[in-house]
Amino acid sequence: MLTTFLELKEHKCTVANDGKEGLSLIKENRHDVILLDLAMPEFDGYSVIDDLEKNNMLKDHKIIVFTASTITQEELDSIVKRGVSSYILKPIDIDILLSKLVETAKL
Repeated sequence: MLTTFLELKEHKCTVANDGKEGLSLIKENRHDVILLDLAMPEFDGYSVIDDLEKNNMLKDHKIIVFTASTITQEELDSIVKRGVSSYILKPIDIDILLSKLVETAKL
C-alpha cells in the first residue's frame, strides 16, 4: 500500500521482499532514498545496516528506517549515530513520510 501511495505521488519505487533482497538492490543500484523496515523476515533492517556499515557503504546511502513504537529513543539515536538519515515510527503518517523523503533527498 505504501508503494502504491508513493507511486501516485510520482516517486519511483523498487521493492524488496526481505532484507537480503533489499541489500542486493542497495548494492546493485543507486537510490535517492532508501526506506528500510527494521522488522523484516530472515534478514532484518538491523542486519542490512550492519552489512552496509561493515562494507563501508552506510555513509553512501540516505536511509530512513521505520519501526514499531516499541523501540526506545536510545535505540533510535544509536541507529542515527551510525549513519542512518532519519526514522519514522509506525503507524506511518503519510505527511511525515513525504516531508522526510523530501528533506532526506536534499542531504
